[in-house]
Amino acid sequence: MSAPQRFIPGQPPRPRDDTKPDLDSPEQVERMVALFYQRVLADPLLAPVFLEVARIDLDAHLPLIAAYWKKLLLGEPGYDRHMMAKHRAVHDREPLTGAHHERWLTLFHANLDRHFDGPQTDRARLISARVMHNLYHNLSRI
Repeated sequence: MSAPQRFIPGQPPRPRDDTKPDLDSPEQVERMVALFYQRVLADPLLAPVFLEVARIDLDAHLPLIAAYWKKLLLGEPGYDRHMMAKHRAVHDREPLTGAHHERWLTLFHANLDRHFDGPQTDRARLISARVMHNLYHNLSRI
C-alpha cells in the first residue's frame, strides 16, 4: 500500500515522497526554518524588509521562529511573543504589501516542497497560508 496522497487544490493527487523527512521533530523544524531563511535573505523583495527595515539579528531571530513553528506543529512550549505586534512595527516603518505576503508564502511553500513531505509538512502549508492571510488582512486595515 502506498503512502497517503495529499490534496493540492487544482492539481491531481500525488504520492508522498518517502525520501523527504516530515516536520515531525524539533530538528526538522529547525532545519526548515534555516533553509527558508536562506531563501528569504537571498530574495530581492524580502531581504531588504528583513535586513534593512526590521534589522533582524539572525542569531536571535532564527531560534524564535523555530520556537514559533515548534509550538504550532509539535505543540511545544517556548514561544510566547505577540507575532502581530512585531509585524505591525515593521509595517509601520515600511508598509508590507500583498506582494511581500505572496512572495513570503511562495518561498515558504517552495522550501517545503523541495525539502519535506508528510502530514506535518501539509499542516505547515495550511498554517502558513492562514498566518499570511491573517497578517495581510490585519495589516492592510491599518
